[in-house]
Amino acid sequence: MISVAICMAAFAVAYWLGRRSLWQGIAAVLAVGYSYGIVRANVAGATHLLFDASVAGLFAAQLWKVLNATDRPGLYVLKCWTLALITWPTVLFFFLPGDVLVELVGWRANVFVLPFLLIGAQLDDDAVYNIAVVMAILNLMAGVFAALEFIFGLRMFFPYSEVTDMIYQSRLNDTEFIGMRIPATFVNAHAYAGTLVMTLPLIFGAWIQPRAGWHKHMLTAALGASLLGVFMAGARTPMIVLAALIVLVTLSGRLRGYAWLSWAGVIVVVGWIVSNDARLQRFVTLQDTQFLTERWSSSVNRDFFDLMGAYPFGRGLAGGGTSIPYFLQDRFVANFVMENEFARIVLEQGIPGLFLWVLFIVWVIAKGQVSKSDPWYLSRRLVLATAALYFLFALTGIGLLTSVPQSMVLLLGVGWTSVRKPTAARQLLGGRLRRPQLAARA
Repeated sequence: MISVAICMAAFAVAYWLGRRSLWQGIAAVLAVGYSYGIVRANVAGATHLLFDASVAGLFAAQLWKVLNATDRPGLYVLKCWTLALITWPTVLFFFLPGDVLVELVGWRANVFVLPFLLIGAQLDDDAVYNIAVVMAILNLMAGVFAALEFIFGLRMFFPYSEVTDMIYQSRLNDTEFIGMRIPATFVNAHAYAGTLVMTLPLIFGAWIQPRAGWHKHMLTAALGASLLGVFMAGARTPMIVLAALIVLVTLSGRLRGYAWLSWAGVIVVVGWIVSNDARLQRFVTLQDTQFLTERWSSSVNRDFFDLMGAYPFGRGLAGGGTSIPYFLQDRFVANFVMENEFARIVLEQGIPGLFLWVLFIVWVIAKGQVSKSDPWYLSRRLVLATAALYFLFALTGIGLLTSVPQSMVLLLGVGWTSVRKPTAARQLLGGRLRRPQLAARA
């Protein structure tokens, strides 16, 4: 009953705040997403659906309004893409054979978070700034838990069970890097590091805004906690993306005076901490070219094309590697899984699903052009670069649409960068001035 009450509370809070404003509803869902792992680990039962409940609350409050919005250039095309990406797996759900509950889990993994594309498209500058501040606060709080786990161990926060088994399997067994990967408050270390990396573009963008004011110091601390958290998590892919973001920020030309000195100070402090603890240095294994070649070839090989021929319309919405809850494992038998998100799409949605996703990714990258006069120019470019890198590294891993709350943040960012801000003229035409102008013409 406690777990059910927690889920109901998550839905109610997200709905209530979502009715107040879009950014507050998103903040509520983010807070649930950040706490999802540690709550699920300590309160068994319905908390497996905790994040879903909060997302449902936000959708109930805002989705109809978002679907009817028409004030942003490019929004109609984004709606068409979102509809196509949702419709195809929904059709497969009704026509492909399989256990209903397992297929429902697969449908959720392929569809449930996609409306965040449209929600992200509705964010204005004020909403983005407020969300970035919330992300900074949550990253700092997660950093506190990560530091405690790093010092005292995981068991006081994540008792061992079927739910936390994956966390305890992900030990740092790479030669001298012995220890646990740190999940902070997330379901695993990859979700922690991936979320930190995905939130950094917005935090960077808020950090360099003139209006940051007293938030500036808090945002600076959040940058340091986020960078250090990625190293504590010990996940390789987020480390690569983080390195790219650091280079892009440093060479962006958008840092001046205090911001430049603060950024240099953050890099120096984090670098000094990492250099003094071997457990934070798992990234050096990226120098092993033989390992990287073997990992790449195991994920991207000829089996991928064999799968396309063997399953042109997929083999079920959970048949490609979608994570199945432990309480449904007896209903599901995985015959073959590749650590490749595009292979997962082929196995679950077939060639048409893969075709849709590839075209959508190309459209996102081609569409994401912003004006240098935009005060959020750096943030938008970082979001686009981060999304492009994660789409690329989807070739060597799965879970791009099921990581809580990383997938939500990714789609929010993609939606935000895929539409243009309405011009002043368009805003006037969409408001009170439209009718008098039309009346004058008549």
